[in-house]
Amino acid sequence: MKRIISILVVALLALPAFTQELSKKEKRQLEKELKKEMQAEELAQKAGMVTAMVTYGRFVLEANTLRDKRGNSAIVSSDLNFVAADSTTGVIQIGQNAYVGRNGVGGITVEGSISDYSFTMHEKSGSYNISYYLRTPAGTYDVRIVAYPDSRAEATVSSATWGGRIVYSGYFVPPGISKVYKGMAL
Repeated sequence: MKRIISILVVALLALPAFTQELSKKEKRQLEKELKKEMQAEELAQKAGMVTAMVTYGRFVLEANTLRDKRGNSAIVSSDLNFVAADSTTGVIQIGQNAYVGRNGVGGITVEGSISDYSFTMHEKSGSYNISYYLRTPAGTYDVRIVAYPDSRAEATVSSATWGGRIVYSGYFVPPGISKVYKGMAL
């Protein structure tokens, strides 16, 4: 990120020297190319980060939208609604700011051990399909995640215990910089 900023600063400082010789159209074209290069480099950094998170099984999917099995969706707070994995353990949480629930954040938190963690990469799109089971005292959950190179992600969490399915849509974030608040697990 510092490299991108330094390149941008140098380019902007050097731009006035070239502006006398360049037409407005050429200036716009040069700025457009610079912006494209910066976006490509940023996307490559994000893709590398997603690859590392998937490979090591250490990630937090901060959800900003939840969807039930009937397709009803709700916009939610990403700091209270998440799916997290830390290679051998995992957490699934639903929460809201409106009231205090069993977990202290107005919802449900389950924490347990991860088993059968596997992932595959789609070469064409660069996305990953991740699957694992989360075994908790409240039951076993089947977690299926699709993670895209730009850090968007969607997790489908199913449970035989309560017969439901919830889809978390949001962004993949490294655990070290995630700002989620974990409630008390069942």
